[in-house]
Amino acid sequence: MENESTAEKLLNEGLELLSSEKPQKQKKGFYSLRGATALGHMKAFYYEGVCYKEGLGIYQSDEQAFERFLVAADEVPEAKYELGLCYIHGMGTEQDIDKAVACFSDAAQRGVPEAQYELGVCYRRGEGVEQDIKVALYWYEKATSQGYLRAYHNIGIVYQHGLGGIPTDYNKAFNYFLKAANEESTEPYFCIGNCYLNGLGVEKNEKEAARWFQKAAELGEPDSMFHLAWMYQEGVGVERNSELSTEYLYKAAEAGWEPAIRIIKGEN
Repeated sequence: MENESTAEKLLNEGLELLSSEKPQKQKKGFYSLRGATALGHMKAFYYEGVCYKEGLGIYQSDEQAFERFLVAADEVPEAKYELGLCYIHGMGTEQDIDKAVACFSDAAQRGVPEAQYELGVCYRRGEGVEQDIKVALYWYEKATSQGYLRAYHNIGIVYQHGLGGIPTDYNKAFNYFLKAANEESTEPYFCIGNCYLNGLGVEKNEKEAARWFQKAAELGEPDSMFHLAWMYQEGVGVERNSELSTEYLYKAAEAGWEPAIRIIKGEN
């Protein structure tokens, strides 16, 4: 009992120190966690894994992160989710989609919204499971019910494209993109811009389209940059500006956007 109390104290001290922006405090925080793991505290193993994953208070190591998540996974649902990420991306271990899905499924059923989202992605793509869009929607919705905004974007994509026999509904898609946009993210910003540009689920408004593409471009989204290059070239939703058009075209190319690269090379 005394060991449990000491371990909990060390864990809390470690997390407080790790929240500091000062590297020296972060280092002390990591070693407080190390004291808690020495006493067998499973959440401390999980947080140690996070430290190794992010290089927080200790050197970055996917292998060390994987080992900590593996130790804590049965008792800490968040560690199980992180273990799933390790397996699906081959971080610190060999890639194993089946093991990743098993980890996401376990963590999702234990209420981890990030795992619910990732499980939805697996069902949408048919990775490690038979593709099933309705099951994907179920898990996306479970994630959004816990405030995981990123899942709203994926629900919007399902309705925008009518995936898996789900009826196409542009209005629903647009509203889901708006919900996703409450979290700064390039994907919903671009999709909202596209909806305004093409009048999908909302009245066509080229100025609003440009505004949303601009928001996405500022976060580095290359397709939005490419759209802005065209809009400035043609004066769609913005005043014509050949300099800005060229600037956005080259920015899109620098970000690896193939259509922009082809235009610059004169292949289009």
